Amino acid sequence: MQILAIGQPFDPAFNQWPEGCHYNYDDSGHWLHYFYNNPSEQEISSIQRGEALFGLYISGPVIFLLHRFGKMPWNDAPYSWWLVAQEFRKIPEISDELHALLRVVMVDTATGLVVALRGLTFSAEFTRYLHEAIVNQSKQPCSLSQHDLIVREVYLTLSTHDLVRRCEIVCKGGE
Repeated sequence: MQILAIGQPFDPAFNQWPEGCHYNYDDSGHWLHYFYNNPSEQEISSIQRGEALFGLYISGPVIFLLHRFGKMPWNDAPYSWWLVAQEFRKIPEISDELHALLRVVMVDTATGLVVALRGLTFSAEFTRYLHEAIVNQSKQPCSLSQHDLIVREVYLTLSTHDLVRRCEIVCKGGE
């Protein structure tokens, strides 16, 4: 198991990454990765200590996790259970009391080094809604090409701010 630490390589096999935000849920839990080229001190601080807000927008078989940290703008990350390698897929627990833990990692794409780490929880209501969406998604097979087509269609017609306005549920991190 790889241990992540600030100032250390995100993955020793690579030192450069494409920019973007990626959400994943697998057998190791919920992860949100920010890959930024030379992130500013304000971006790093926002990830580590800023108020965290989350929302969900669902388009067919694709779940979009909307997220904002501190003074950073809203971002979105599409997710499909079907794109997780089969050996790492996990059906999430459905519970009214569970507050799922989200691990957030910011990587400087210029160096491949971890520059920020944070762990926080979703509210119980948000966790249940997200987990139910993942369970429903797991019951409807979706290919990579279908996933990519839906994501492209959403991005052609809706901005991230449109997605935020259309969220089905929103929560503050740490609730």
